[in-house]
Amino acid sequence: MLNALPVSYIPNLQGFWLDSELVCALADDYRHLGHLIRRKEWHAYDATQAGEKPEDFRFLGAFADLASAKQAVELAVWRCPAGGSVH
Repeated sequence: MLNALPVSYIPNLQGFWLDSELVCALADDYRHLGHLIRRKEWHAYDATQAGEKPEDFRFLGAFADLASAKQAVELAVWRCPAGGSVH
């Protein structure tokens, strides 16, 4: 039998970063949303959209600093339709 979540459980859908020296990942309680891979620069990926090949993540670009790379992922993942809201 599966363990049920407590009735008071509220999932985190805002997203949070898990950081290491070479890889950072943006996730919420249910999904992997995007990630960064450090090469000479930080390469940013939107995991909610396919890349050029269906099995790839959408490449957002290479960034010199971590903060800019994270911002690019967050903007891509939390993008809103015109006139809409994120949630």
